[in-house]
Amino acid sequence: MDRRPILTLLLALLPACTFFDGNSHVFVSSEPAGARVFVDDVDTGQATPTRLDLDGFFGDDHTLRFELEGHTSEQRLVSHRRVGYTSKWIDGTDYRVFSFPLWWTLGDWFTPFAIRWTYVPNELHVVLYPEGEGPVAQDYVEPAADAETGNQPDS
Repeated sequence: MDRRPILTLLLALLPACTFFDGNSHVFVSSEPAGARVFVDDVDTGQATPTRLDLDGFFGDDHTLRFELEGHTSEQRLVSHRRVGYTSKWIDGTDYRVFSFPLWWTLGDWFTPFAIRWTYVPNELHVVLYPEGEGPVAQDYVEPAADAETGNQPDS
C-alpha cells in the first residue's frame, strides 16, 4: 500500500496558524537626564532618555541600574511577560451550528493561536537624588527625648 497520500494529507493538516506579537522595548528616562543605563550590570553605552531593545520572545527579567556622577544610583526590575491564547470549540459559531471546530487544522489542536509578550513596566522614570540627599534622609527626624526624664520614646 502506498502511504504517500496519507502522509501528504497529514502534513497538510499539521501546520497551525500561530500569531506572534510583542513589544521588546522599554523606554527609560531620569531626572536629571543623562544617567548611564546598565542592564544586568552591563553598560549599554546609552544615557537617559533612551529606548532599550531587550530580548523579545525568549526574553527574561532584567535589572536596570541608572548612574549619574554626584548622584545616588537607582535600580529597577523589569519583568518579561509572555502569554499564549487559544480558542474554544464554539468560537465563531452560534447555538444553531454544530459546535465542532471544523476550520481548525490538526496543528491547531496542539499549538496556541497567538503568543504575545512585553516587558512590565515598558516605560520607566527614575529620580536620581544628589548624594547625601533623598526622600529618606530629608523626611526622617530623630525622636526627641522626654524633657523631664531624658528617656527616648519607645519605638
